[in-house]
Amino acid sequence: MNTRERLYTIPDLALNRRLPLMSARQVESYADRLQAFVEAFPDIEAAMKAALAVNDIPSVLRHLAGIRETLVSLYADELAEGCWKQMNNFRDERPERIEAYALFLLSMLAALSIDIQVAFLRDVKSAAEAFIDPTVEALSEQPETVKSILAVDDDPYFLDTFKATLKDTPCKVIGVTSGASALHMLTKFQPDLFVLDIDMPGMDGVALAYEIRAQGQDAPIVFITGNATREYVIKCVHAGAADFIIKPIVPQNTVGRISRFLDIPEAQQQGMQ
Repeated sequence: MNTRERLYTIPDLALNRRLPLMSARQVESYADRLQAFVEAFPDIEAAMKAALAVNDIPSVLRHLAGIRETLVSLYADELAEGCWKQMNNFRDERPERIEAYALFLLSMLAALSIDIQVAFLRDVKSAAEAFIDPTVEALSEQPETVKSILAVDDDPYFLDTFKATLKDTPCKVIGVTSGASALHMLTKFQPDLFVLDIDMPGMDGVALAYEIRAQGQDAPIVFITGNATREYVIKCVHAGAADFIIKPIVPQNTVGRISRFLDIPEAQQQGMQ
């Protein structure tokens, strides 16, 4: 897969009209900009959270302006436009509303950072290489078929939130709070999709993913994380990551990502959000 092909797999970038007009050198330069964003994101996140921690709204607004400029340069048009619209409304907004949007945007940036990293890791050789692409053939049944999702997170509140987010989807969500419980469930049924938290006491999500594959389960694995660092992403791709969901949950983003594995038509997705 060449660089141009990799770039097309990043969902939040508006490239369909731009990439065909780029020379090979321009494509490589653009890819370098994306990688620079990945490297810079932890500092962007830390600076924003530091400003939020002391309720420094002027600094938060400056960071948001800088983030918008970055998004424009990356051709993340929808995120950039959303940021611009929000900032235009902030003059009359309460500080807590600004904080809520800032945290939402950080979540979306974390997802973008992970998507960029995964796009450039698609040649990583692992036992689950076939599951990196979310268009896997394992879920080629009819859209109306009810799918089963095994969600594993040591936080029961997250499991409740996840179930509520997907309540209108044609799927059944079974939630458990430990890797041991998840492996016990696999003696009873074979899920169509796994959603695994990475950071759990005892058996973490990555170790659980390897055990799932060792048991012959071949359904896609989606990891839950609040960490977009390169080390995390590489570790998860090696363990068979098909996709990622970022904490805290953004319902629209979560439904869209899960829907890739449920064969839900886009028109039906709109009704769930």
